Amino acid sequence: MNSRSTVISVQEVTWMALLIAMQMVLAKLSVGSNTLKVGFSFIAIGLLGYYFGPVKAAMANVLADVISNVVMPSSGGFFLGFTFSALVAGAIYGYMLYNHKVTVWRSLVTVLLITVVVNTGLNTIWIHMMTNVPYSALLITRLPKEASSLVYQTGLLYIVLKWIDNSKFNKIGQ
Repeated sequence: MNSRSTVISVQEVTWMALLIAMQMVLAKLSVGSNTLKVGFSFIAIGLLGYYFGPVKAAMANVLADVISNVVMPSSGGFFLGFTFSALVAGAIYGYMLYNHKVTVWRSLVTVLLITVVVNTGLNTIWIHMMTNVPYSALLITRLPKEASSLVYQTGLLYIVLKWIDNSKFNKIGQ
């Protein structure tokens, strides 16, 4: 069976569920203030992309967004724009990491795409739509945070994926 197909085996559903749960827990474990918060949920999303490819990772990340908003709603409430961001992020992680060699360069480009397209681009638009704060004001306050996240996310993603690539867990979902 082609792992890029949309058919999902029971084993894949099980691993996806574990990674979705991991993502939900990691989303609640963050360090720092609201202006410079260091989060770790990107690791689980990166693993979804690494193991399952763009289509399945996008579907799983959308499911994770919906479930986390039902089980552990945020103060801002549910907004469909962030669900679209989850879809795009899962697709980017899957496209960039699935069946590719783990390198620092690939990790950097992956995190850069997520940072520019999803976090700085789409999510800033959604926050602007929800709060009516001018886009430029939001962008100015979000850029330093996104620049710093680029550094630590690249390093952590590379370390985790390299460890998994060299371990017995490198064939999950395949």
